[in-house]
Amino acid sequence: MNYPRVASRYSKALLDLAVEQNKLDQTQDDAQSMTRAIVESKELEQLLRSPIVKADKKQVILKEIFAGKFSPLFEDFVMLLTNNGREAHLASVCAKFQKDVLQYKGIVEAHVVSAVVLNDADKKNLVVKLGAQLGKEILLTESVDASVIGGLKLQVEGYELDNTISGKLRTLRNVMLS
Repeated sequence: MNYPRVASRYSKALLDLAVEQNKLDQTQDDAQSMTRAIVESKELEQLLRSPIVKADKKQVILKEIFAGKFSPLFEDFVMLLTNNGREAHLASVCAKFQKDVLQYKGIVEAHVVSAVVLNDADKKNLVVKLGAQLGKEILLTESVDASVIGGLKLQVEGYELDNTISGKLRTLRNVMLS
């Protein structure tokens, strides 16, 4: 996913500060909670995007809503964003921060698509083999898509390995048509 430049800059600043203060895990949890709150509450999203509500009023509302729920570091960061008129980008900053933390920790995100839900042993086996191949820790997400018919489609670090029956049929059809 491409993030706005402002999200990248604020995310990097937050990452640097969290590492410097040895509060990376807490800040990561805070960013994840904030992302969830914005996604689940259309009112919060509208507040953050509203050009009508002034920054100081937004700060008061945000402090009331999230009183005691975030670390002082993250609260100050949200207030800084609001003060600088960048609160509309809070969700993208938090999402980018999550990606940056994974990269900082040397964790690679991988996504697997299958026709059926993979059992725990298959997921563990996939994570172990992929981790050994890449030499990194793997964070695996999974989705089920019956249209793949069988096999797996794996997406990792911008690459896609399509070893599905539907993918093989598509390739065969393209070869036969050309």
